[in-house]
Amino acid sequence: MYNSIERCRKRAFKCPLKMRGNLASYGHRYPWRVLVSGLKAADIEQLTRFASGGYCDDSTIVYLQHPCVILTALEVLGYKVVASSSTSVKQDYNEYMWTMRKDFAEPEPELVLKADGKDGEV
Repeated sequence: MYNSIERCRKRAFKCPLKMRGNLASYGHRYPWRVLVSGLKAADIEQLTRFASGGYCDDSTIVYLQHPCVILTALEVLGYKVVASSSTSVKQDYNEYMWTMRKDFAEPEPELVLKADGKDGEV
């Protein structure tokens, strides 16, 4: 029983992220396009130096960079690739999907106890 609770607790401190990009260029002006879903606000702020095509939806940002550039930047931010696959979208085998994960430190026990105070007291 303890092992399953501990596993669930550890999983709660991991942040999943999805990235999709094409290793071949699309054209001349912006040859690459990478879609990244699941970034936290602090990570988005760190990636502002890279050209962006804006938001694709509420949780997906388009970066106008080669996928290897964004993969390297995310690695510097602490993300690790846990899975990758060719997407074969429209028989384009240069299109890849990466699943990444970032581990977060567990909160200090004393902070958790203080947060559980009565009437919102900390």
